[in-house]
Amino acid sequence: MESQATSLQRENPIRRIRAVVTVLCVVAESVGLAGCGIYDSLTGTGGTTSSTPGFTTTVVIGDSLSAGFQNGSLLDSQQPNGWASLVAKQANFSLALPLIASPGVPAVLQLVSLGPPPVIQQAGGISIGRDDPLTRPYDLAVPGHLLNDVINTAPVLIPTSDEEVITNLVLGFPLGDTKSQMNEAIALNPTVIFVWAGNDDALQADESGSPSSMTAVATFTQEITQLLGTLHSQTKATLIVGNIPDVTAIPYLTPAATVIATVATETGLSQTQVAADLGIADGDLVNATGESEVETAISQIKQGKTPTPLTASGFLTTSAIAQVQSTIAAYNSAISQEVTAVGGILVDIHSYFQTLQSGITINNYKATTGFLGGLFSLDGVHPTNTGYALIANQYIDTLNSSAKTNIAEVNVSAVATADPLFGLNVTPGEAVGIPLIAARRTDALIKGCKEGCR
Repeated sequence: MESQATSLQRENPIRRIRAVVTVLCVVAESVGLAGCGIYDSLTGTGGTTSSTPGFTTTVVIGDSLSAGFQNGSLLDSQQPNGWASLVAKQANFSLALPLIASPGVPAVLQLVSLGPPPVIQQAGGISIGRDDPLTRPYDLAVPGHLLNDVINTAPVLIPTSDEEVITNLVLGFPLGDTKSQMNEAIALNPTVIFVWAGNDDALQADESGSPSSMTAVATFTQEITQLLGTLHSQTKATLIVGNIPDVTAIPYLTPAATVIATVATETGLSQTQVAADLGIADGDLVNATGESEVETAISQIKQGKTPTPLTASGFLTTSAIAQVQSTIAAYNSAISQEVTAVGGILVDIHSYFQTLQSGITINNYKATTGFLGGLFSLDGVHPTNTGYALIANQYIDTLNSSAKTNIAEVNVSAVATADPLFGLNVTPGEAVGIPLIAARRTDALIKGCKEGCR
């Protein structure tokens, strides 16, 4: 007669498999390998009975790119289109958002006319703030937050600046919450944390025209080490971390060639003369400050005056662009090293954004990273619904390959079909630069709304 133990093993072979897996995991961990922690966390083999294994309590921290920010605004009709919400939907886990009432904070930018040039205006009215102030958000990402802010900046009881207002709207509710993103994430006792932070540290160069305004590499390295190390040591969560894309390859920055051609058309001067007068050359990239200076120069030329050249803060030279890209490479090296150190999962957003520079065909339409090209919204920094869907699939594909999950991709074709900023209806027909009103909104956000976002 067989023993009771033998009988149970025959009736439930899964027990035998789990027993073997447990032994292998213990052996792996004993020799310093990662063991089964990441796999268990995301697949549920660690014992969870949730219908969404591993993602039982999922938290997102970062900046505007993880907040569902779009068209210069944090707005309830746009936030659910962000990449994090799309991943949550595909993986069937809950991710409460700090939804902001219309017309958003700041008030959303709207496309009035394709022109040329395109006409954009800000929606009227003032938002009342949170749709539901009792909701505790699990997407904690705050637009404008630098890496240091993710670690340290907490809401204040009575916000007085736009920076404090937007931080308070995300982190200060339910009323009385006073924790930074990092500390709130820890307090929520998460099983998974998505981290995509540091983008604004790089974007400083776009706004200022100077690579030196970016967070120093040594400081960035210390901060990403502190952030991921603290999350790892104070939670049992799997860390899923995105790296930094090339911030010089976004439509917030207008190619100097486009600026030169536009000024030549408006003034009747040759492009060679315009380039010499403005002090810019093919390959340079013009920011919002430069756009404003270009408007002044056009007015001067039409009055028969010699135009004032752009200041150094108005554009990035080709050599400055190379410096920005080099600094981002150093940022991403630091991110990669720390993700490895904490046993996390790295999502290579940087490499994916590079592939998009040559365009991508969706629904028989060639989308580009240019302004109104279908992938970036009206502020020139944040993706359209279609762009966010593509990013979501990068997270999903990485999880499926690295953590053995089986999450279905977002149907990008369906998203693009319904996207008001994608396709033939918004194709300007020629290369255009971002309108100044939108570029200035982005400037304010890059500065963390310290000088006003509304």
